[in-house]
Amino acid sequence: MVRFNDLMQTVLAADDRAGLGAVTLWRQCVDLLAQHDRADRMPMAADQRAALLDRLSGLRSKMSETQRIATVVELGGRLRSASLVEFFAHDRPSIAAAAMARAQLPDMVWDDLLPRLTPTARGVLRGRRDIGPATRLALEAFGPSDLVLTTVRDDMVGDSDMLLTADMIPANDVQEPEVEAGTVTPLRAPVGDKDQIRNLVDRIAQFTSTRSPPQPLEPLADEPADRSAPPRDFAFETDAAGVILWIDRGPRAALIGLSLGDAALEGGSGPDGHVAGAFARRSGFQNGRFSIVGGTMAGEWRLSAAPFFDPRSGRFQGYRGQARRPFLHEVAVQPLPPRDGLSGLSADSLRQLVHELRTPLNAILGFAEIIEQELFGPAGAEYRDMAGNIAVDARHLLAAFDDLDLAARVSRGDDVSTPQLLDPEMLVRQIASRFRDQGGALVDIAMAASLPPVQIDPVQGERMVQHLLRTLISVAPKGEAVTGACWFQPDGGNGRVVLAIDRPSSLAGMEEAQLLDPGYTSDGDWADGPLLGLGFSLRLIRSLAGTCGGSLDVEPGRLLLAIPAASIAEDTQHA
Repeated sequence: MVRFNDLMQTVLAADDRAGLGAVTLWRQCVDLLAQHDRADRMPMAADQRAALLDRLSGLRSKMSETQRIATVVELGGRLRSASLVEFFAHDRPSIAAAAMARAQLPDMVWDDLLPRLTPTARGVLRGRRDIGPATRLALEAFGPSDLVLTTVRDDMVGDSDMLLTADMIPANDVQEPEVEAGTVTPLRAPVGDKDQIRNLVDRIAQFTSTRSPPQPLEPLADEPADRSAPPRDFAFETDAAGVILWIDRGPRAALIGLSLGDAALEGGSGPDGHVAGAFARRSGFQNGRFSIVGGTMAGEWRLSAAPFFDPRSGRFQGYRGQARRPFLHEVAVQPLPPRDGLSGLSADSLRQLVHELRTPLNAILGFAEIIEQELFGPAGAEYRDMAGNIAVDARHLLAAFDDLDLAARVSRGDDVSTPQLLDPEMLVRQIASRFRDQGGALVDIAMAASLPPVQIDPVQGERMVQHLLRTLISVAPKGEAVTGACWFQPDGGNGRVVLAIDRPSSLAGMEEAQLLDPGYTSDGDWADGPLLGLGFSLRLIRSLAGTCGGSLDVEPGRLLLAIPAASIAEDTQHA
């Protein structure tokens, strides 16, 4: 309890935040309520509950609708706080639906909470099969009043101009008494031989013919100002035939009328077999595929929905659910050409991703080194060991990020350095000696005499040779030496310098397609192998060699890295 009170005071004393700070504070408040404000535990103090809810109300405008929905989804069955359920139930319809579909409250708590919920929230609760008899009986007590249009509510689905207002009442009609907020306004009795529907149509026609053009509304805090952009998600509702009747955002003409009941034919709009099968069983479904052909909503969507039934007759009424664009890992993407070794992301996007990941990783590495070296004070031996392991893993990740950044720059054709004449023998010997000195790796490269110089960027040349040796050393069995040779190969009067490295026994018999496949992993799965995979590393070396006119060739027993001699490099540069 002391720990809870300390955390409670810390959360409530935090200053107003924005961005990631606001997200963290929002999640902390939600977690405190979800853990401690439950009917099956010691009651939470009323002032603490009120303070947390007040803090959540202040943070709501700083959270996007997607972030708020994600909070509810992550809670799942842990949503057992009546006050938290009530808070989410008064949010936007999509958030209220998500909360009501997951909340787990006892019957007696539901009975007390129902009058304080919105009709939308109670409607979602009606469709659940796992609620108790007392809760269902309490829902029936509301009767059809939840489904009647009123003139005083501002959270109804649809255009607010379609609600009855004083401007829509003809001048010769009898003035009706005003009603208090929250009461139901019944439709007026028929006039003459006109029924209620005809009377309503006449009122709408008169109102729309005399009213002034509507003023543009200010965008909500959690909605984008550009209303022309298609949404990334929307809530929907269907009828008993599975036909979509309502959506909360987006162009309605593109979605209204589409059905969940029949699987889409090739090239047509509709769901996959998972959704169609769930509809046939009248069961819920999660992350089903739904394709839309043509229009601003075209493409693939992911649908999650639950069925709802008439509380009196038990008849199936349709589905209520949420649709979203698929995440990156949920979509099959075509790989980019083999030369860059990347897939799924453009070079610019990849470099941005690497930058975003490298920043927090550098911070983690810095803190680990502080603990390991006891710069801020003494630390236990176990803590220093853990910090050392974290630092090692962080350096491996940073090396992988450097490889990703290098691959992105190669794929873009960036060349910010000037080639220089290099001695290939000195380059290979220095790198091989570095591996022997640092890790005790057995590297034996036979160098031919009088090798001609090569003209290449020094950093790029060092990376090619270093990546090749490091990759093969990491996959070689422990104690096995990495051997090879370096020589000059004439080629039509000119020539090239070739560095040939023998395959380790772990790579014996593997085809070139396997070696260069970024997704290939062997049965042994080398523990110290390249973090991004053998295929990625070899493709990166081939790409680096290609930028200077060289190549990386795969032979049955060895790998050959060839770099043009200085004469060919100069001809290429002057051409």
